[in-house]
Amino acid sequence: MAIKDYLPFQRMENENNFVAKTLEPDELRSLGTSMRVASIALGFRGVALVTASRTVFEPAPYDFERIIQAIDTDSYVKQGFNKYKELFWKEGWDIISENHEARAYLYQRIDFLEITMKRPFIDFLTEIVDQLLKFGNAFIVKARADINDYFPTTLTPINGSQPIVGYYLIPTEQVRILRDKHNKPKRYKQQTNPYTFSPNTLAPEWPADQIIHLHYDRKTGRAFGTPFVTNALDDIIALRQMEEDVQNLVHRELFPLYKYTIGTPEQPAEPDEIERASVELENLNNEGGLILPHRHDVSIIGSQGASLDAMHYMDHFKERVAIGLGVAPHHLGMTLNGGNRSVTERLDTALYDKVKNYQRLFSEMIRLNIFNELLFEGGFDPIVNPMESNISDRCFFRFKEIDVDTQVKKETHLIQKYVNNIATLGETRVALGFEHPELDLSQLYSAIQGKVQLAIATGAINSDSFNPADQSTSVIDTSQPDLRKNPNTEKPANKNQSLTPVDKKTAPTNKGVDNTMRPANQHGKRTSPNIKRMDNQFLTTIENLLDEEYTTIRDDFDQLDIIEVMENGKSEQ
Repeated sequence: MAIKDYLPFQRMENENNFVAKTLEPDELRSLGTSMRVASIALGFRGVALVTASRTVFEPAPYDFERIIQAIDTDSYVKQGFNKYKELFWKEGWDIISENHEARAYLYQRIDFLEITMKRPFIDFLTEIVDQLLKFGNAFIVKARADINDYFPTTLTPINGSQPIVGYYLIPTEQVRILRDKHNKPKRYKQQTNPYTFSPNTLAPEWPADQIIHLHYDRKTGRAFGTPFVTNALDDIIALRQMEEDVQNLVHRELFPLYKYTIGTPEQPAEPDEIERASVELENLNNEGGLILPHRHDVSIIGSQGASLDAMHYMDHFKERVAIGLGVAPHHLGMTLNGGNRSVTERLDTALYDKVKNYQRLFSEMIRLNIFNELLFEGGFDPIVNPMESNISDRCFFRFKEIDVDTQVKKETHLIQKYVNNIATLGETRVALGFEHPELDLSQLYSAIQGKVQLAIATGAINSDSFNPADQSTSVIDTSQPDLRKNPNTEKPANKNQSLTPVDKKTAPTNKGVDNTMRPANQHGKRTSPNIKRMDNQFLTTIENLLDEEYTTIRDDFDQLDIIEVMENGKSEQ
């Protein structure tokens, strides 16, 4: 069989069209073997080979133990990593796919993984991110077992004799990698501490196909990724040393040195005077004062404002530590060099971009190394084949927007495109993140409002059924009487005059919905409300208000059977 027989797209004889071909699992393995990329370049060797026949497991060129010590002992480093992890999982995640069956299957497999692993799947993902942020590497081992008797559908593993039932991590600081000369990993080993385990305990090893190695910033030809905190460790140590020097300086200035002069050249000190002065100095801190003759002179030797001011040096190294951690000083609680709101918002956005970069890399690694293999076991094909069908089985691990203010601005911009006839409703819904572009137009708020107004205009229902005064979600001012209901009601003399006396100090402001959603400032209408990034209560409140109003209107429709009344009215006309 030729290599062309394995190609997913083939050209039929005497035809100009391409025809898609579905590959079987055995053919997929043969395809990977036949089309394997052969590396000619040699990888970088961190350790010297003693003999050509001896196998050497290569350790990481970075001191991971030093990183762990820095995180456990330094508050700035600890808070910096906590800031990354908090933003990483701030808004949560979900799985998206064009094939809803494949998406439901993955969620089902995750449920089984949680049972076998005895831990939430999000806890497992959080541990991976923790290793990846700290060390730039994460090593995941696949655990396999036969679960076909428990799973609803039959699982057909491709790269193993049994399907995957769980994952567990190896401590990154203990991993050693055996590579060939072309930089391809062959085996992984966990190098344990010989003082912890008995000498007879062998170091566990795994073949390369049982390990998932996630890495960040891995240099070409190297086996390990580069942790970003490496370049900040020296600055952290320098800052800690300087803080110790400042502490010693404070201690010295807090307890000054006393200069006690006894006698003058004309009247030298007597022998017993020096002994009595030493006793008085010992009691000085407790007793608090001295009564001296005219020949005795006591002065305090201190800085007198002439000592070195170390605060500028401290601020400099604090900034270096913050920059090395990839955060701004105010993210660590520092108020260096002042700053205004505009500057801090730009620095926050820069941190969000850095976290989003990690999220993109992490989501692609999860898709490629975990989701694809689980989909193959379930009988799905995550390889995109648009010529065969418009629906793909590929599933993506998607993070939600961590910057709520930016999300509101993007969504408002997409809605403006739809309003200005640039995009269709389906395209807008897809861009907004909705999985189903199609929707029932009759269930939209504007459609329901139109039905209500039409029913009131035709007299099918009474407007009292929708009195806003009876609804807790009302934003309409009901203090004015209904002139349509009682035309004899006295009208105000002018539009600024109220029918009932209202105290101007306590009168509520009648602001419309447009002013709430698009408040005006010195630059006109903003594209989004000024929502705090950590405040999601605003959007939740709006959704709850709309849901309550929709439920109330729907119940009134069910009771009055407006559709039948309208049809009867039309037939009578």
